Amino acid sequence: MKKVLSLIIVISIFFALNVNAAEIVWSEYKTGNVITATVIDIEEGDKVMVGMFNDEDEFLNLKSAVSDGESVSFDVDTQNSGYAHTFVWDKENMEPKAEITSIITKDGIKDDVIFSDNQQPNRNDAVAGYREFDPVTGEYMVTIYVTIWKKGDNAIVLGDSANGVLHYGTSSATLLFNNDNFSVRDGNGEGAYSASAVALCPAEVNKTYKVVFRGNTDDDTYKVIITDGKVRYTSAVMHSRTNAENIDSIALITNGKNTTVSNGCYSNFCFTGRGLNVTTDPDDMAFEPFYVYDGFEGLYYGMKVDGKYVRGNNGKLTYDYDSVKDDSAKFIPRDMGDGSHAFVCKSSNNRMTVPANKYENIASSAYATNDNSQHWIMEKSENWSKDNLSYYLKHIDSDNYIGYGLLSKNLSLRGSDYKAEVTFVPLYEESPLYQVSKTEAYDALTDRQRFMLISVYESVAGDIFGRYGGYTEWNPRIRMDNLFGEILSGDFTLSEQNTKFKEFFNDTNGFIYSGQANYEAVSLELPGTVGCYTEVGEGEAGTYDFWRGTQLSGVKYPVTIYDADGNKEQTLTVYVHDNDVAKHNYNIFLQAIIQIPHEFRVHLHNVKIRNDSANSFNGGGHDVYVRLNWKMDRGGMRSTLVHELGHVNDQNNGYWSSGSGWSWAIGQDLYTPSTYGASNNAEDFAEFSRMYFQAYSCRDRQRGLAIIMPERYASFGRLRKQGMNGWGLWEDEYTN
Repeated sequence: MKKVLSLIIVISIFFALNVNAAEIVWSEYKTGNVITATVIDIEEGDKVMVGMFNDEDEFLNLKSAVSDGESVSFDVDTQNSGYAHTFVWDKENMEPKAEITSIITKDGIKDDVIFSDNQQPNRNDAVAGYREFDPVTGEYMVTIYVTIWKKGDNAIVLGDSANGVLHYGTSSATLLFNNDNFSVRDGNGEGAYSASAVALCPAEVNKTYKVVFRGNTDDDTYKVIITDGKVRYTSAVMHSRTNAENIDSIALITNGKNTTVSNGCYSNFCFTGRGLNVTTDPDDMAFEPFYVYDGFEGLYYGMKVDGKYVRGNNGKLTYDYDSVKDDSAKFIPRDMGDGSHAFVCKSSNNRMTVPANKYENIASSAYATNDNSQHWIMEKSENWSKDNLSYYLKHIDSDNYIGYGLLSKNLSLRGSDYKAEVTFVPLYEESPLYQVSKTEAYDALTDRQRFMLISVYESVAGDIFGRYGGYTEWNPRIRMDNLFGEILSGDFTLSEQNTKFKEFFNDTNGFIYSGQANYEAVSLELPGTVGCYTEVGEGEAGTYDFWRGTQLSGVKYPVTIYDADGNKEQTLTVYVHDNDVAKHNYNIFLQAIIQIPHEFRVHLHNVKIRNDSANSFNGGGHDVYVRLNWKMDRGGMRSTLVHELGHVNDQNNGYWSSGSGWSWAIGQDLYTPSTYGASNNAEDFAEFSRMYFQAYSCRDRQRGLAIIMPERYASFGRLRKQGMNGWGLWEDEYTN
């Protein structure tokens, strides 16, 4: 029994991961029920386990082996009926890495794809997989895990077999994934579409998605929820293309016509569907929200200590009000994205800030971005209840709490024995977003749209890139305030309110910076750069091409960069114009380049620095050109180098910015890095690179950037892992 339970727990872990990094190949049966399993695409030292189950889900046996190469083979007893789960664990930390499900039949073991030997092609639609299930009526949920192997014109459709062959025209619910995107489409209930397809999220190869259809046969509507393991995308409500009395079948459709079956897969199969589940149970259909306030519903609160209200605009926090007299005693909690909250005073926009030492007074200070001085863990007190929001507030970096002095009435930093009980009294003075959340127009938004509004407006993103931070030239939360003001004004009909929301989400021209992104308040010791140094070889004087055929006298230097341990990272060839301005900028370049992580500069080979009235930087291929007629400082040099290295990395990774992933990100994120970046995808990518490094040394900025431009942030993260030797692992220091 213990063995079965532990295996079920492991299975649950893998279903959550939805990872399919490895593949399994089954040989023909050797003798009786014994068959050889070969797991490929793994690393030496990985542990592989195959668990066998019968048709009744009862555990049969478990075989395991440790790989001594890129694959491992061993014999397993299948018992000739049921299914197999194959698991792979990482060789170093034994964390789950991959999971593969296989079906056991009397003819062998096959991948758990949904397929049928009697394909039902219709017109240009080749039904690559088809399965019927017990009919469901009313509210239903159908779940399937889809792995895309190559791009193509594909779809998953649900329907009623009573309507005939299940294909596009007879579907009651349809999810299209035509090459780059998943999309949904409204139908008229009579076999035709009534609107154009609406993109839902990117569809990437070699990636597994959890696809959920939530529908209702009573009104012939449905919506689709797709989870890529990190982000959940929810469509608006769609209508059936063909109305149905029930849902009893699913088909996986590809528009290729060759449906030759080989070992349970089709020769033109662009994707695989696994883990089909159909339910009408309300508990099974419930979704946990992505963003939870934990009782703080976007309201302002009074904070009571020892029966008195705290006020926070006087440089320190005192508890000396008998009632909430003014805005200095009104606070709103902000989710900081790391399990902690910050507390913002309405009148001053200052935050509750930890002092330098124990027993010192708690400060009321402007937003601190480079440390955790304003991050507080909310621990429920013994007296906590839904009607009594009573907490102990502990600083995230220590075991010290907010406490108080009976005589001074000042809040101070104390040990756990002297912590104060802080009670949050809701003032029911609602934030604009909270007021809007109670309107019909808000109800019509998708889950993802609501998440975007909440996460930017009510969290660290709104503060760090909004009105309170003071670091931007354009304020995202003000843009939202303008929208919310229109929705709440009473001057617009519901239809007009819906249109305003639609325009808001379709307008991706909202920018964070006018001109180019700034590079400010950045640590000089970014992770991966501390202790790096350069060694300059003997220069070679000559005449060199400094820009598009312009020949100038100068010196060519070999510049080698070493890490803090003296390991050679790379060697650059730097050409320096024979000019005082160019020589100054060369010395500044040597200081700036070592403050950029190696993985981000790895593709840079040549740098050419000249005196030039063009006053421009240029980057591409493996080259960066510095063309200035004035002397630059280190901060400006590093900032602009990061932008130009963005171009270099973009081009050396298959022109990443022109791919579907980055284009999708631009279309989905609410904000653009800068007006300069809005000119084209390449500049957008380079400007985001600059913003990424602006955030990289700051915990709050790191989280804020991930929230305010989540699709760009995710795409940039994929590039770091795929094209920069896994760089970005240091990011855990700021995000975990």
